[in-house]
Amino acid sequence: MTTVNSVFCYGSLMAPQVIARVLYGLADLPAASSISLQPAILPNFSRSRIVGEAYPAAVPSASSSIAGVLVENVSDVHLARLDEFEGDEYERQEVKVVVAADGSTVDAHCYIWIDRLDRLETIDWDFDDFVKNRLKDWIEGEMASL
Repeated sequence: MTTVNSVFCYGSLMAPQVIARVLYGLADLPAASSISLQPAILPNFSRSRIVGEAYPAAVPSASSSIAGVLVENVSDVHLARLDEFEGDEYERQEVKVVVAADGSTVDAHCYIWIDRLDRLETIDWDFDDFVKNRLKDWIEGEMASL
């Protein structure tokens, strides 16, 4: 039996093109995919830029929250692909996420930064800047092998 999972994404995986590439190896999510994305908030964490990288990190922070995307209907196979994509700088943890549409709280997986904190900048990572200035080159470079 396949388990269905939810994953909170707060960085490059908020872009549907990146999720499609990681989960399916395609440029876009297939029409038949059961994957859904909706805005959500991760309370008690902050997001930071990583020095020299296009993607961010999330770390615990009692006074902060992160706006991101809740990806639902993620299979165990897709979760394993996300584990591989995230690598050893992150640890998949269970978190509570607030769905933006209705304020409900749901359980989800989230990839939390476990590498050196001195690699993090003190400013938030900007998704709009990533999409505008880095997404195309990042998909064609970093993600070309997926």
